[in-house]
Amino acid sequence: MRIYFCSDIHASRKCWKKFLNTASVYGADHIIVGGDITGKFVVPIVEGAGGKRTATFMGVARTAETRDELDRLRTWIADAGQYVFEGTQDEVDAQGADQQSIDELFRRLALERVQEWIDEAETKLSGSGVRVFVSGANDDILEVDDLLAASSLIEDPNGKVIDLDDDLQIMGIGWGNPTPWACPRDVSEEELGARIDEVAATVRDPGRTVFSLHVPPLGSGLDLAPRLDAELRPQLTATGVEMINVGSSATRDAILRYRPLIGLHGHIHESKGVKKLDGVTIANPGSQYAEGILDGLLVQIDGGRLTDVTLVSG
Repeated sequence: MRIYFCSDIHASRKCWKKFLNTASVYGADHIIVGGDITGKFVVPIVEGAGGKRTATFMGVARTAETRDELDRLRTWIADAGQYVFEGTQDEVDAQGADQQSIDELFRRLALERVQEWIDEAETKLSGSGVRVFVSGANDDILEVDDLLAASSLIEDPNGKVIDLDDDLQIMGIGWGNPTPWACPRDVSEEELGARIDEVAATVRDPGRTVFSLHVPPLGSGLDLAPRLDAELRPQLTATGVEMINVGSSATRDAILRYRPLIGLHGHIHESKGVKKLDGVTIANPGSQYAEGILDGLLVQIDGGRLTDVTLVSG
């Protein structure tokens, strides 16, 4: 069995299209996105006199005067994992007038992108024999789960155990320990541990189970992120950005207690790697979604044994 695993593609349309090709590119029969599938920003495109559109994207003022230029601008924004809201200056100002209006817009655009992706996956991979697993994680609103559950192709291991074959299983947990951004699925370490234990109790054999736990273990080296100040700005030292461990103690305890076949994680984009935690292989593919680069892992399992784990990027 060959598994392709990636995480944290954050609404990048280019990364999703690449993900759907991983089965054929890498010869994988199981392909997995381990959470954080929705984006973080909405970019207003303002319609002005004569149909001229303007937007500020990636800190740069952009202008589109023709249909082709407008289509190209929309594509850049979507490929970088951001959403578009188009309107006159008055409509953009009205949309941004209060937080509830902004939240409702973001929710609608996020769910539209997820449904678009589900439809694309079903069109491309139904009947192919490839099994597709996609989960929401701490950044994703809960309504994402309902869309995934309605898919005729996609399987969501979040909060459950699914047979990969007669011998192997996968269990998923998309919830995470607290972050500075108070994300929709951030919970205390105690609650996260309880959620992991509840699902792990239904596993047939942890040693023959892939644990897809979104947040990496605390202190594992897969969880190093910039230290932030009160205004969420990275702190600098004489040698560069100061990095600290921000993983989960509950995840670490679960890996040490259950000793799964492998722990697959995401969440911390800066800490890609494959490591051992008391002899258990754990891995984080990292993420460069804003650049349209799809970072992933190839996991080879033969005869119920983990035989290879390789970082890949495309």
